[in-house]
Amino acid sequence: MSDHTKLRNEPVPRVSVIIVTYGSTNEIPGCIESLLRRLVPLEIFLVDNASPDDTAQMVEDYASRFENIHAILNKENIGLAAANNSPLGQCKGDYVLILNPDTLLRENSLERMVNFLDRSPDVGVVGPKNVYADGTPHASFHRNWGLLHVLMWRIMPYRLPRLLYDRFSSYKRQDLLFVSGACLLVRRSIFEQIGGYDPEYFLTVEDACDLCIRARKTGCRVVFLPDAEVLHMTGRSAEQAPYIAVWQGYRGTVYHFLKHKGIPQALVVSFLLLMSSALRSVIAAILGVTKEHYRTVARMYASVFWSLLVRNPIRAKRWRFSAVALR
Repeated sequence: MSDHTKLRNEPVPRVSVIIVTYGSTNEIPGCIESLLRRLVPLEIFLVDNASPDDTAQMVEDYASRFENIHAILNKENIGLAAANNSPLGQCKGDYVLILNPDTLLRENSLERMVNFLDRSPDVGVVGPKNVYADGTPHASFHRNWGLLHVLMWRIMPYRLPRLLYDRFSSYKRQDLLFVSGACLLVRRSIFEQIGGYDPEYFLTVEDACDLCIRARKTGCRVVFLPDAEVLHMTGRSAEQAPYIAVWQGYRGTVYHFLKHKGIPQALVVSFLLLMSSALRSVIAAILGVTKEHYRTVARMYASVFWSLLVRNPIRAKRWRFSAVALR
């Protein structure tokens, strides 16, 4: 980090930044550096989720060097949603910035989001345009989230959603269902009012969807602001533990539909994800005849299949209903 770069130490920051880390030693310096160049007074909470490497030590090092950087070290991996709630009650800023460590804020982007919320009291959540490392825009928002989106994001090959969705999205300022959880700015009053994230989500795109849905129920708007930009190098934490990422992603999707759409749609989603994991496991096993990598993938998706079958959120909900009925 350059010696001339310092974190502004105003008594009352405008923005409280929450960054959850997991195996993020390569990403943290760039992310912090992009924040330290901002003109908006900040405080930063670095929340480490029991990383298996030296990330926790790096987090503590930043906290010791900068008064307005605070370290929170979880003893176990409690999931992204719950970890984002860790500083709840400690934040002092007017706004809370949820930021992935594998992101770089482009010049003036945070200032534009803050200014937009300052001028728009009816807006509660705002999200910037996400771009890949090559500058290509990718999914920064969603107008809806239904069965078609599950097919696109959880079942189709990765390249197809990028072709169909990312490149042909309408990148104009607009109200929508939710913005990407990789970088979103929410009013602290609303974040505290709704209790932050639902901790039942562990690592899944739907945690941001649920947050924005509950924020909208307070009467505010959720807005996509393409004038602000963040570079997002997707999936860095997921690479550390691919089985957990896939399983918890699938589980989060089923839980989300169970919570917001009801049991019938949740059952359809469960069936689709079960078939997807089974098919991926079979295909990978066939390809694994000649390549070890595919044998590992086959075993992973077989494990995901059984996890979804045995530990499905629908089964847990039915059990809770039965327990209540027996009282």
